[in-house]
Amino acid sequence: MKEIERTNGKLILGDGETTGHAHTVREPSAKFFEVDEDTRLLKLPVVSVLRHERGDTPAEHRDISLPSGEPCVTYKRQYSPDGWSRVND
Repeated sequence: MKEIERTNGKLILGDGETTGHAHTVREPSAKFFEVDEDTRLLKLPVVSVLRHERGDTPAEHRDISLPSGEPCVTYKRQYSPDGWSRVND
């Protein structure tokens, strides 16, 4: 399992490649790990906030409170004639 580094002080759980937004967690004690190509593990020692933001500006929906624990983040994949790829937001 490999730890995923922070970008500008935040963990980026997913990028919205089409719309330019990101799903982020800024809690300093949170850790994010890559389990395999499609699975990530988010370790939250305390209640944290999931933000939907564009740059440093909140975007599109309100913050979501995440309970402490170790939720798994799984990315969906889709098939095309070019092969399998991650589903983009």
